[in-house]
Amino acid sequence: MRKMIYLLLIFCLVLTTTMGCNKESDSEFSKVVRQDIPKRVQNFIDTNSEKNGVYLYSSNIDNDDYSYFFLNAINVNQGDRASFFTDVKFEIEEQEQTLKISFNEELTDDSYYTRKIDNMLIYKIK
Repeated sequence: MRKMIYLLLIFCLVLTTTMGCNKESDSEFSKVVRQDIPKRVQNFIDTNSEKNGVYLYSSNIDNDDYSYFFLNAINVNQGDRASFFTDVKFEIEEQEQTLKISFNEELTDDSYYTRKIDNMLIYKIK
């Protein structure tokens, strides 16, 4: 009986470890705040923040293995509704060595005037 319990525990441990290792998208990308990024990335964001859009910053300076993904919708014309981002997802296809990024861009309505919206997002990619 004791051997059966030990075998079951070992099986559960191996199964948990295997399933945890296959979860790439959660461990590869993290949302960061502007104050926590290197100065050269902040400069890149400052340079490109006047235009809404999707930006990718990648550099080999200082042996930095990180890239940064920047979604910007902070610029709103008077009279227009503000944009914000939801459901940002990253997926790696190792066979094709491809990174797929998906997100939804939505428009505010009257209920958003009292809430903070995510109209500028920065993600660190490893």
